[in-house]
Amino acid sequence: MDTEDAVALDAQNKELTDSIIKGDGDRAAKSAIEISHHREHVNDIVDTISDAMNIVADLHEIDPYPVEKMESCEQAAEKALQVIRHKIRIEQSKIAGRVMVTSLKGDPHNFDKTLLMTMLEIGGFTPLDGGTDMEPNEVIRKVAEMRPDVLAIPLVSSSAAKNLLETASLIVAQKPKPHVVAYGRGMAELPLEPGFGAVEEDSLAALSRIAELLIARQ
Repeated sequence: MDTEDAVALDAQNKELTDSIIKGDGDRAAKSAIEISHHREHVNDIVDTISDAMNIVADLHEIDPYPVEKMESCEQAAEKALQVIRHKIRIEQSKIAGRVMVTSLKGDPHNFDKTLLMTMLEIGGFTPLDGGTDMEPNEVIRKVAEMRPDVLAIPLVSSSAAKNLLETASLIVAQKPKPHVVAYGRGMAELPLEPGFGAVEEDSLAALSRIAELLIARQ
């Protein structure tokens, strides 16, 4: 990629980021399509979309967004993700096992959950929707109902991180007990030794860890 192409790509990435922050779904989808033209793989565009939602979360912490505004940002990110879905590359695929993805009460948005669910579907896994805005006791009921092999929980905020620790303490009594994989920017709020499963930086790292756990149980 020459300098001119790099400058153009930076401008396109900024356009995509700005459109998500402003909650403009049509513009976000258009930007994602333009960036993806003539490209076989688009995982870096997924990173840009995810980073944009992290910026939204940061802005929300400084000056809380109204619910409608947060929803419009999340919907814009989802639209951008949907138009490039067919080009997303997933190395881990078709590994037997049930993965429940749940977002906890306290997080301002659920995009990280949507992103991991999408990756699991593309990879041929068996994703289970464990709900959004869930309290720890509600998660435990879902685990008992769905009996997943892995419970994946995105973390965006410190409130969700606290709810995760409570959830993890309740899961200990479950039989069979699922592996717990937490991921996302909120992991910084966890203790250095959280005392449960695995903690990963983002959705892609979480997917890799989930694959490892499912392979190990076979």
